[in-house]
Amino acid sequence: MPNIKLAALDVDGTLVRSDLSLSPSVVQSLQNLRDADVEVAIVTGRSMGELIAFRESLPWIRYFVVSNGATGLDTQTNTRFYEKLLPLAIARAVEREARKYPVMTEVYADDISYVNRDCWEHSELYTAEFLHHPSLVKGRVPVESVGDLLDERKSDIEKLYISFRDTADLPKLRSFCERFPVDLVVSIHDGLEVNQKGVEKGSGLLALCEYLGISPAETAAVGDGMADIAMFEQVGLSIAMENALENVRARADLVAPPNNCDGAVWAIRQILRSRESAFSG
Repeated sequence: MPNIKLAALDVDGTLVRSDLSLSPSVVQSLQNLRDADVEVAIVTGRSMGELIAFRESLPWIRYFVVSNGATGLDTQTNTRFYEKLLPLAIARAVEREARKYPVMTEVYADDISYVNRDCWEHSELYTAEFLHHPSLVKGRVPVESVGDLLDERKSDIEKLYISFRDTADLPKLRSFCERFPVDLVVSIHDGLEVNQKGVEKGSGLLALCEYLGISPAETAAVGDGMADIAMFEQVGLSIAMENALENVRARADLVAPPNNCDGAVWAIRQILRSRESAFSG
């Protein structure tokens, strides 16, 4: 078993339950990793703004790879060790095309997410009412028009996230996006995430490994979504949650109990056992 020195952990569907709560047992397990001298990194599709409440429970975690790998942050030194942004020209073209459908488009930039005010006030139409959860709402800034915001903006963005009123429109918009050099991921909430080509959790994690001087073979990854497969492909130990899709579970070394049963506790226990085995061997 590999000697794990870094644990890369997804948030939604992994560390938190379906109601977005973070249980005391998971918090304690994360602290157990720290006490065992395992570096802990959060690798997530969320922005930093969407992690404000999460970080209040775990203020000691310093490494974050956010927006599916667009940005890597060391919060202790305020260092951005990795950044690969979606060009404005592509973001503008996708946002204009998205207007043809009843969707809610979010612009991830500046560590937050900008969203049209009228869509935000009726997010239930896009099965996105979960975004109003207290743990996520601080990460959103309603504006009159994200299209105008993109037209006026001078710098590139992290990603676009598009929620659909009718999921039958998702493959149509996805087909349009595929004309551009982008990476596309369908989230666990049937949203379409649009990143710059080459941006995925795996590339962000590799950048973190280089920053820390830790080999990917000495890294464990835990997740539940399609975006987490890119992490699984890079690390020495990969663990999928039981609530993950079958093809995600099939790509992992181990399968943990579901997130609603605090399966992350079991996953972290395997990481610690792997480390113990490496020392005893």
